[in-house]
Amino acid sequence: MNPDHRRKTENHWHSVDLATAVPRPGDRLAVALLGEPLTILRDGSGVVQAFRRRSGRYVRCVVRCGVIFVNLGEEDHVPVAADGVPDSESITPHCA
Repeated sequence: MNPDHRRKTENHWHSVDLATAVPRPGDRLAVALLGEPLTILRDGSGVVQAFRRRSGRYVRCVVRCGVIFVNLGEEDHVPVAADGVPDSESITPHCA
């Protein structure tokens, strides 16, 4: 994949599985996204998290409408509206 295209693609939210794939604290799931091996886990407090298997670095991860989304990008994802107030609705995926 062209490095420019990869960088742009990494900075989008991608669905990886349903949250029911990791139903209990301690459950893990191995996935690959854009060739990057990831581990999705539900931590001891019940929060779903994702990290890169090679480096152990966490990546952005959210659950919306029962679907796990991850974002591999390193860019800041806080769009600012014309009035200078961050647009929190467009920061992460959301249900229709």
